[in-house]
Amino acid sequence: TTTALYSIGIHTHGRNTLSDGTMNTLRRAVVPRALAHRSIDWSNLATKLSSDSAKAEVSRLRATYGEIQALANTYSSAPTPIDFASYKAKVSTPGIVEKFEAEYKTVSFPKAVAEELAEIKEQHAAMLSEAEQSVEDSKARIVALTDLVAAMESNQVGYHTTLEQLYELYPDLEAEIEAEIEAHEWGKDI
Repeated sequence: TTTALYSIGIHTHGRNTLSDGTMNTLRRAVVPRALAHRSIDWSNLATKLSSDSAKAEVSRLRATYGEIQALANTYSSAPTPIDFASYKAKVSTPGIVEKFEAEYKTVSFPKAVAEELAEIKEQHAAMLSEAEQSVEDSKARIVALTDLVAAMESNQVGYHTTLEQLYELYPDLEAEIEAEIEAHEWGKDI
């Protein structure tokens, strides 16, 4: 902030000597200048994309952003007020400028109301709740899969595993093997 103060000609010499009014003036002078320097690195953003459709969407977004910036620059300040006094001096018809001035002062311009904003907020909230539910489901699935992996690792068999250990791990296996032996189904699972 010291650099910003120096850039507009105010030197504090290490002391906070600014009143609230001066600080507000500084904020109005410095913040827009800081925001004006902010820009989007479109080429860096485009290099992170792999599909042509994504690159096309970023290109379309860039064009829309450019249009919005152009409109914002065009209408960034209020229009200059109408100088009715100069028109009174120029127009020879008596009373006409006064009528226009009176009518102009009665005109009220409509305020822009974003009626879609409530619907968009609802959709956004629904998407957030779905995402949160998906995260919770994923966490539960991770726990279940971790438990499954641990159970499979603990039940892993090898050349050193005995038949008794297999029967302990898989109790249904003993009955199935005995049934196959009695039925003389020697090559059933081969």
